[in-house]
Amino acid sequence: MGVITEEARRWADREYPRFEMTVTATDIAKFAHATGETDPIHFDREAAIAAGYPDVVAPTLFPYVVRMHASALVPPDQIEADGSPSGDVPPLPTRRAMAGETSVEFGQRVVAGDVITVEKRLARMYEKEGRSGPLVFVEMEFTFTNQRGELVSRENFTRIYR
Repeated sequence: MGVITEEARRWADREYPRFEMTVTATDIAKFAHATGETDPIHFDREAAIAAGYPDVVAPTLFPYVVRMHASALVPPDQIEADGSPSGDVPPLPTRRAMAGETSVEFGQRVVAGDVITVEKRLARMYEKEGRSGPLVFVEMEFTFTNQRGELVSRENFTRIYR
């Protein structure tokens, strides 16, 4: 096969920039509305405090908002046809990309006022032969922590190139 070039292999050693986002109650409410959440802890500070949180609490998958916000903050000329930032796409002789497996480990809940930091790394890149030719699997790991250094979540995301 040999689709993964030496230049692409060097991506495993890359350091990606960290991204920080201060989460507001409005951010949480927008995500909660968009995902159909109705629990008052996502909208009402007093309800969240009564439930044991210091402020309104984000739905469990909220860190995805932080990850997408980080990748969307690039100029349009740095966006691939599939919407991925060019800086996230290793130099591969492929024409198509699709989402593969995603797994998420959950830690501390996100509350309004938290500063969430996302760090990413290329965890693994490998090839397989598919029915229509070679496939390249690129596994990225995203680690989200709050301002206290506590794990909020860890996401492993695989993108498949062909």
